[in-house]
Amino acid sequence: MTTCVRIAVAALVGAAAASAGLAAVGGSTATQLLVVGPVEAVNTADATATILGQRVHTALAGQLTVGNEAAVFGTRLADGTIAASSLQSPGLYVPGASPIYLSGTVQKAEPSLGRVVVNGVTVDLTTIMSYGPVSLDVGSKVAVSGTQPVSGGRVLVSGLSGSGATTNAITGSGAITGSGAITGSGAITGSGAITGSGTTVNGISGSS
Repeated sequence: MTTCVRIAVAALVGAAAASAGLAAVGGSTATQLLVVGPVEAVNTADATATILGQRVHTALAGQLTVGNEAAVFGTRLADGTIAASSLQSPGLYVPGASPIYLSGTVQKAEPSLGRVVVNGVTVDLTTIMSYGPVSLDVGSKVAVSGTQPVSGGRVLVSGLSGSGATTNAITGSGAITGSGAITGSGAITGSGAITGSGTTVNGISGSS
């Protein structure tokens, strides 16, 4: 993946991770935050839930409520689904207002439209392209943050991280840094946000 983008990072994922007191609903913590978004469906029979279009395997599915927001720590399986180690929920999800986060693989790229598909979710990059061109190759590993105005619709991106050399407010392994922004190797840091390799503050916990 090649990323050449200048991003104003003053208000990125500190809010997206809903750091102000995400309430834990599950036991052990995991090493990686994979998704923060709306709970779209729950299937207690097969112990799964759908969160921001991602199928999540968890014995705690019955504790999730459709329409609420959830953060999922765990492992991405070969089939693209997630084996959750920990789930956290801050409460009601508001489309277009509640920030989201998704870590995954670029499956489709439409540079002329400024769009990519990451693990089945269409991501609109035009909101950050005013800071410079963005080029994401199919197969690239990326993490995006932003909002989703319409349930099941496009994610309007406000932050982007992945591999590749970066400049001007983007540091480390293609990551984004700043107040409330993504930084380091796939982590989130900032005022009241997630920081480190799965470590957290203010209510979101992972391993360190």
